[in-house]
Amino acid sequence: MKKIIAAFLMFSLVSCDLLTTRDPEQPNTAGNSNIPATSPDILFNNFKSSIQDKILENYMQCFVDQTFLQKDFRFIPSPTLYSNLINWDIDLEKQNFVNLKSRLGTNGTIVLELLNSTTTQIGDSATYQSDYNLTISANNQNIDGVYKGKGEFKIYLDKRNPPQWVIVEWHDIAIENSLSWSELKGRLSL
Repeated sequence: MKKIIAAFLMFSLVSCDLLTTRDPEQPNTAGNSNIPATSPDILFNNFKSSIQDKILENYMQCFVDQTFLQKDFRFIPSPTLYSNLINWDIDLEKQNFVNLKSRLGTNGTIVLELLNSTTTQIGDSATYQSDYNLTISANNQNIDGVYKGKGEFKIYLDKRNPPQWVIVEWHDIAIENSLSWSELKGRLSL
């Protein structure tokens, strides 16, 4: 009887491939791909990739977190017809990104170009200025298009270990005859 059970177990192990290795799974790339923003350049590379990859968590890590720095986020829009951009805060910024993702749909794309960028640093704060081209391809005519302007960002080092650069203030400046980022934010927050 013991020989029959041993033979049965041996047959079961061999036929079920329990002792063979399997191919490794590919890593999940939708997670946190941000690099700690120990320089302004890293911060804005993270900002750009979080938008293009449409990853909310990475996007929000680019902005001030009061756990690490006692400052309020502020967005200063370019002149626009959207009165809902006044008194913009971090919660509205987060909701706006969520709205963007949902209106893009599964096949929508975002391409952000930051051009002619300069950083002026004074101690633990800096001003980052850049021209931008934000191209959105979506099946939603309300947001589909190219948005151009200039961004002026006030950034600060927070109290993490190591300290990281974060966006505290974002001033959007429209370019004549172009839709600005403020226009997109206004459309998304309706």
